[in-house]
Amino acid sequence: MKRTWFTHPEPLDTTTANELIQRYTSRQIQTKKTLAFDPKFWLVSALLPEYRHEPKPSKQYQNSIWSQ
Repeated sequence: MKRTWFTHPEPLDTTTANELIQRYTSRQIQTKKTLAFDPKFWLVSALLPEYRHEPKPSKQYQNSIWSQ
C-alpha cells in the first residue's frame, strides 16, 4: 500500500499539535512536527495510506424521501 505525507493546512498551537500527534501515534501512524513560519505555531504531518478509490459514504441515515 502506497503511503504519502499529509500536512495539516493550518498551523497549530503547541497543545493542539501535541494532542494530534498523540492521536496519530495511538493508531501507529508516523508523524512529524515542524516549526511554522510564525514561531508560535507548528505544522503537523502524518504518513497516511493512499487508496485508489475514495471511500463510499454510508447510506445508513439517508432516506429516499429527502433526496427527491
